[in-house]
Formats: sequence, C-alpha cells, structure tokens
Amino acid sequence: MAPRPSPRARLHDALIGLCFERGFKLVELGELLARAEVDRAAFAAEFADMEDCFFQVFKEEVERYQREAAPGGEERGAWRERVRASAYALFRFLAADERLSRFVLVESRVAGERTQVFAGQRIEALFDLIDEGRRELADPGSLTRATAESIGGGIFNQLYAVVGGGAPLPPERVIVPQVMYMVVLPYLGPAAALRELTIPPPPHPTEPRPLGAHRG
Repeated sequence: MAPRPSPRARLHDALIGLCFERGFKLVELGELLARAEVDRAAFAAEFADMEDCFFQVFKEEVERYQREAAPGGEERGAWRERVRASAYALFRFLAADERLSRFVLVESRVAGERTQVFAGQRIEALFDLIDEGRRELADPGSLTRATAESIGGGIFNQLYAVVGGGAPLPPERVIVPQVMYMVVLPYLGPAAALRELTIPPPPHPTEPRPLGAHRG
C-alpha cells in the first residue's frame, strides 16, 4: 500500500481542484483545509497565506513542466525544431489535466502579484525562444522583438479564451501545427509555415503523471 501523500502534497492537489471548481477568489482557507484533510498548523508550516499557497503550487507545477520539457529547450538543433518541441511539451503539460490547465492559464491571473511576476518571467522566456527566429532572416533588423511578443501573446490569449470559457483544449495534432504556422511565417516565409501544417506530432516520451506524484 502506497504511503499517504504529505500535507503539502495534499494541499497542493486540493488547491488545484478547488480552483477548478470554484475559482481561486472564492476558495476559503477552511474549505482548503477540509479538502486536504490538514489542520491550520500544517498549513502554516508550509505557507504564509492563501496567495503564498497559490504561488508555491504554481511555481512547483511550472518547474515540473520545465524539467519535463528540458529536452525541447536545449540549445541544439534548428530553431523551428526547438520551438516545435517546446510547443508540444507545453501543450501536453496543459492537456494532461483540465484542472491544471485552468489553474495555470486562468486562475494565475487573479492570484496575486508574486504569481503574476513569476508567470510573466516564464512567458518572456518563451518570447525569447520565438524571437530567435530573427537569426533566420537575411536582415535580422527588419523585425523587432515586438513580433515575437505579438505572436506569443496572441497564442496565450487564445488558450486563455478557450480554457476560461470552459471548452477543452483542441487536439494537439490541430493546435500545435497552427501555432507553428503563426510562429514560423514571419521568419521563414509561407512555404516553411505551410510545411508545419503537415508535420505529425512527436511520440509521447512518457505517460502523464498525476498531480502531486513528484512530491512525498
């Protein structure tokens, strides 16, 4: 019989579940404690308050994504291959659990300044990867970083609209090629962008792990 998860792991998973059901702004501490089956002392040993709890849980999940996506983010291979690998890694992370996708894409926007700053830093890193496309141009100065920010911002806003509206994410075989088309077009041109619509998804390296599986 597997050992029971730690109080921190139970709080972690309970918060994600309650945010999915009610929205972070409506989740009360007592409700979280009851769902996680921990007392206030156990909560206080891990977190300063509810916003700190959200931030820590969000940070753990983003860092889990970064570990699992690391092969796609290595400084190797062609630019669009690295972007494609990162796009599939991100989409698969979000699609593995609809509760998690809402937590990361929607609830993080109302969960306090620390969470928003941390999320913004990670989004900027993705913009950096898109912006590397300028190196593919004969005249890199013909585009600015604003191009990458516009593309990346548009992608995240579309994901937010879908998940925030309660709809499931589209199948990866549909959404990722479309994303790659938008990313590649301004840097490599129409032919390369159209080619992205025909490239099949890479195999899944592992089965998705349940939330909290990496913690004791």
